[in-house]
Amino acid sequence: MQLYDLMSKEFQKLGVSFVVIKSFDSLPDMGHDLDFLLPHSTEFGEARGMLLDKFRVKPQPLTHCDKLVGKFSCFLPGFRHDFELYPTISQLGEQHVEPGNILRDRKIEKIEGRNVWVTSDLDRVLIRIIHAMFRHNFLKLSDVIDFEALTRNCSTREILDAVDRADIGDAFLFFVGAIDRFLKAGGFESPQIQDLKQAGQRRFGKDRLRVLRRDRLVLPYRIPTVAIILIFLLKGAREASKGRLRSSLSCLVTPPLLFLDFINAVSHNRLLGRRIW
Repeated sequence: MQLYDLMSKEFQKLGVSFVVIKSFDSLPDMGHDLDFLLPHSTEFGEARGMLLDKFRVKPQPLTHCDKLVGKFSCFLPGFRHDFELYPTISQLGEQHVEPGNILRDRKIEKIEGRNVWVTSDLDRVLIRIIHAMFRHNFLKLSDVIDFEALTRNCSTREILDAVDRADIGDAFLFFVGAIDRFLKAGGFESPQIQDLKQAGQRRFGKDRLRVLRRDRLVLPYRIPTVAIILIFLLKGAREASKGRLRSSLSCLVTPPLLFLDFINAVSHNRLLGRRIW
């Protein structure tokens, strides 16, 4: 929390608007980083410049995809968590949700006695799905444990409407289906997850990728590469049908990028110098 206190005060001095994403969703576990969303490009540049000039931070290496979407990651002297700035919620530049709307709908939440700018309950749910399915490509124990709790303050219809607007129906069905599998394997059945799963199939159609979930239940659960490719391609097709060609093209380059990432990993990053994905 000390890192949040320091950075929030510095950003307020600069007049930079921000909201914390993901980092406080699994308290008391904060993970290994503190993530701020800064959707305004001018303010993002001011914040980045302040970190480099005033705090002399050491920027951390980024994957090619992280560089593509403009992420900035660094360590501040004296802190063990790395500090990350995001301009948007995306992996390749594809459009899921308008970052300005996430900032607009932020709220103040009391965490360890501090007032913290966090995302709305609905955006928390949506960001958790997007990061697991489109960015990280795996599910962690915290995803299985936290997701039901994150959905409690949102109606099923609100969640499905948000998923529909983001054009991630297939990713949603795969994610919820995987959460359901892990909960049932642990002897726990969640009525909320069951409702989301059934209502999702009525809204978005048959779970096309369910056959790809028939692998071992091991955490962290790595989403099969074929499923990742299909999720991006299906989203790309929907984006194209709505005239969002740039977002569609970003999705359609997924297969060759994943292939290059595999070849690069086999060569121990000697091919391109760093990870792609």
